[in-house]
Amino acid sequence: MSAQRDPDLDKQKRDRQRNGDAQTRNRAIVGLLLAWETLKALTDTVVATFFGRRSLIDESSAATLPVPEASERANDRKLDPRGDVQSHERGGSTLVLTSFLIAVLAGIGFLFVYWTNAENLLLGVTLAVCFGALGVALVLYAHRLMPAKEATEPRDEHHSSVEDRIAAEKEFYAEPDFHRRGLLKWIALTATGMVAAMIVSIIRSLGRPPGPSLFSTVWKRGDALRTPDNGVVTINALQPGNVMIVFPEGSIGDEKAQTVLVRVRPEDLQLPKERGSWAPMGYLAYSRVCTHAGCSVGMFEATTCQLMCPCHQSTFDVLKAAQPTGGPAARPLPQLPLYADADGTLRAGGGFTEPPGPGFWEMP
Repeated sequence: MSAQRDPDLDKQKRDRQRNGDAQTRNRAIVGLLLAWETLKALTDTVVATFFGRRSLIDESSAATLPVPEASERANDRKLDPRGDVQSHERGGSTLVLTSFLIAVLAGIGFLFVYWTNAENLLLGVTLAVCFGALGVALVLYAHRLMPAKEATEPRDEHHSSVEDRIAAEKEFYAEPDFHRRGLLKWIALTATGMVAAMIVSIIRSLGRPPGPSLFSTVWKRGDALRTPDNGVVTINALQPGNVMIVFPEGSIGDEKAQTVLVRVRPEDLQLPKERGSWAPMGYLAYSRVCTHAGCSVGMFEATTCQLMCPCHQSTFDVLKAAQPTGGPAARPLPQLPLYADADGTLRAGGGFTEPPGPGFWEMP
């Protein structure tokens, strides 16, 4: 008989699971609120320490200010009471400084990611956060800390007096009373320095012009072909359709010198005329470094005489001087001229036809 499940136990289990999920959500919400209040309190402390809390009205001169007459124009000028201005200014300073600190931290993260050669995705994310937070800080500064007052005045039927027009012109061309000038100055200086450091870091990626080492063809005439275990390679080393990896003597394991040695039937060769003597007894030698992205080309398809790069599937026809026949590679593999000495040892007849590996500044 099959066991029957108790529905009451299942209901209790579901209830406990729902209660646990609800408690987890509540803890997360409380944690976020505590983190926000902590950050807000820390920002208020920094603002009060470095920038102070200046009132828009000079305390020493407040008592000497003339009391305006109770008129419609005077009431319009009281749209921003003193207490509201201070509260608005403190809240704006907190938001501006928080956004600016996020931008600075993102800029530092960009520099760290760049100089440690981390993922490019992190470069984009930190750069976007840096400029986004900086833009938010500037927008908040403009909306929360710059003066914005409204005043209305009834339109009179008669023309204004000369004194009124002079006073209006002075009011119109008067410089605005910016709040928190010190905060704006430090934001501008720090942001400029951070962006300058990021730009200088990016310029580093341009690198220096290629030196003579990049144009080296590695091999030189007379170098004997060696196996990875330093064995001698003779004309009897391979049968048609077989391949092996070889290096020049004295440079075993050199990444730029690694060469794939292929043997084909001499009658199948379709090399250019100037390379007709480079393949004794059907031996062909090509650089093993792919001209696309520098991966190691080592897969050989004997029926079609194609070398293939396993990274991005570029293929090269060994019978036609390793011309690319598929994949992203646009240049043929550099070929190494060969000859056999009196002892039957295969040797290099010179260097590669061009520097091995992907193209660079002066070699597309």
